[in-house]
Amino acid sequence: FRELIEILAISRNQKLPQPGDESQILELLIQRDGEFQELMKLAVDQGKIHHEMQLLEKVVEKRDNDIQQLQKQLKEAEHILATAVYQAKEKLKSIEKARKG
Repeated sequence: FRELIEILAISRNQKLPQPGDESQILELLIQRDGEFQELMKLAVDQGKIHHEMQLLEKVVEKRDNDIQQLQKQLKEAEHILATAVYQAKEKLKSIEKARKG
């Protein structure tokens, strides 16, 4: 747009406008508008992708929390099972001693 303004300023300062200047300026304006529209579309698409990524990050964070909770529960279950196995072995030992005694 700055280029267009400079071209317009230069063409106004000229004593005799060159034929076709207006059409060149109009073509340049149309070209710049097309480029601008493409950039706007790209920005909108990137905004949508960014929003989608934020949603996915939230899902990943929730899944991570779920996994951490499950890991915690598994460790607790492992501890309970290890204690139960130890106690069962101790009972078996005492039963063996009672039979022998």
